Amino acid sequence: MAAKTPWPEALPEVFLGSDLVARGVLTRRQLRSDRLRRLMTDVYAPRWVPHDHGLDCRGASLVAPGSARLTGRSLATALGVRLRDAGDAVEFVLPQAERKQPRGGLQLRGAARGPLSGGLWRGVPVTTRERMAFDIAARRPVEDGVADLDAALGAGLFDRRTFCSWLEGRHEDDVVAVREMASLSDGRAGSRPESRLRVRLVRASLGFAIEPQHVVTHLGRFVARVDLAVVELRIAIEYEGSWHGLIADQLARDRQRLDRLREAGWIVVHVTADMMRERGMAVDAVRRAIAQRTA
Repeated sequence: MAAKTPWPEALPEVFLGSDLVARGVLTRRQLRSDRLRRLMTDVYAPRWVPHDHGLDCRGASLVAPGSARLTGRSLATALGVRLRDAGDAVEFVLPQAERKQPRGGLQLRGAARGPLSGGLWRGVPVTTRERMAFDIAARRPVEDGVADLDAALGAGLFDRRTFCSWLEGRHEDDVVAVREMASLSDGRAGSRPESRLRVRLVRASLGFAIEPQHVVTHLGRFVARVDLAVVELRIAIEYEGSWHGLIADQLARDRQRLDRLREAGWIVVHVTADMMRERGMAVDAVRRAIAQRTA
């Protein structure tokens, strides 16, 4: 009876199964052990290694083409802004002429122009921050693309002015849409839903600027920080997720805050998740408040 191959004392945090089998470190049967997690074809990690998108990025780099660079929401997530989850496809960019049919777990984008090389993250080649921002937004609905740009911008992952300059004179697919998203981006956004709401209001051409995270003061004292504001008309626009009103203490604080804003002469428009699902409801609510102020 053949001796059972012992389990190795140590394994890399992420590795190619075929490589360790060829070197005699593991057997094919051991690759199927519940001690290992299969991230994608031929890419494995020990179960004790936390599975997040960063681990997926490290694993995908082992099977990506040599010219590929981590980009888009995958790179943003690796750098600390969670735009992708464990198990999501990993985004890479490479020269258009070298683009191949992607394998499972990889999303390959072709770039007509460079430069693409932007250094390393944990040994993984990454693209430039401008290319990362482009790939965050490209081929996305405007509200979603801006929301993710806002999150990356707020974390300091790229510079908006540099990005807008980088976009000038470029003619790739999607560049027109990305220019619009870049112009709408704002790192002050408090959350992704607030970003989507702001974009919807700005694109509705209401005739007044929409400012995110505005600090309301009255008689020299702080009143509140509101999600969005039409400052010149003293209209506050607050996004309320489904958790609002579920906790008694939160409800009491919300009422006190609303009273303070009203005492300071502000109208407050509350926008809920349900209103956002109905295309015109949020915009109509703000239009009514504007009409009330300008009547």
